[in-house]
Amino acid sequence: MQSSGWIVGPRYDTLFFTASLAVPMAMWAAFAHGLMTGVAVYVAFQLLFNLPHNFQTWTMSVLDEDDRAKNGRTYVVAAIVTLLVFGVPMIVSPDGVYPWVRDALIYWGYYHLVRQHYGFQRMYERKLGGVTDRESFWYGRYLDAVSYLPLLIRFRDPDLMTIQAGPARSWIHHPVLPAPAVTAVIALYAAVIAAAVVHHVVAYAKGRRGLLPRALLLASVTICFGLAAVVISDLIVAIAIVTAFHNLQYLGLVLFHNRNRAAQGDTRGNVPIAWLAGGRAALYAAVSLFYGIALFAPRALFQTTKLGELPIAFVVAMHYFVDARVWKFKDYPKRGVWLLLKKA
Repeated sequence: MQSSGWIVGPRYDTLFFTASLAVPMAMWAAFAHGLMTGVAVYVAFQLLFNLPHNFQTWTMSVLDEDDRAKNGRTYVVAAIVTLLVFGVPMIVSPDGVYPWVRDALIYWGYYHLVRQHYGFQRMYERKLGGVTDRESFWYGRYLDAVSYLPLLIRFRDPDLMTIQAGPARSWIHHPVLPAPAVTAVIALYAAVIAAAVVHHVVAYAKGRRGLLPRALLLASVTICFGLAAVVISDLIVAIAIVTAFHNLQYLGLVLFHNRNRAAQGDTRGNVPIAWLAGGRAALYAAVSLFYGIALFAPRALFQTTKLGELPIAFVVAMHYFVDARVWKFKDYPKRGVWLLLKKA
């Protein structure tokens, strides 16, 4: 039986993986019409999406007995290094070295977002079947292009790379591109999108079917990064838009993964999975939200000191590190089983 090409199904995939872009876009619309400030958008995306999504990583790693036994020492070393990398500059050089460290985390986060979209692309292609290595490679490069080229376009103006939160301004280190370079980037950006559209039209005309799920992903990513990097001038809102979309996709995927694991009865040594297996999804969701509130509180209470940023910076960096490991299917063979990508 031929696969439909969806990871979960049309309704679920659309709700979490593509049309969920409507949620951050609604936040942008509220900002554009004066209903929300940039700071309000930032706080909402952190508490509702970013930090709760961060918690989901721990349900597959440090909160799992087997993974702690396998990787616990690595996580401890990474945690110590992360605390030193962020904590020492915050104390010793808050206005000199620390901004560079903070910006490195921002760019690492941007890379992290792009890699997740690539992961979704690969899952859709696995469900679709019949995708050659060459085609998969070039659509991976398509995602790179529609994600990174808009960022380069934004590099044309230092104001577009400045976070403004009330009277506070934080410039994100970047090279300022001259006008001819920006023009060349825009031309390449348009050509890449046009080439993908032409390829889909030609493939459909030749009788290729089942392309819709992956095409919706590609379109949603293109729209998301295009709006955030080219249209939305306020940087803090742009960051919230691309990250909230990533967060919602991740929340949907991990929920699907964890529910399947719970349904298969594999709950040993993992309390959050046991909650889902026991029908306590509300508790699972409540803990995810409380986790975010607890981590954001120091940032809200100690706004005048850089150390107030340490809890969020620490868990975000650890999330990037751990998340890059837990989705390697060869190291976690059951991951594909719990995502229903392969049989047990």
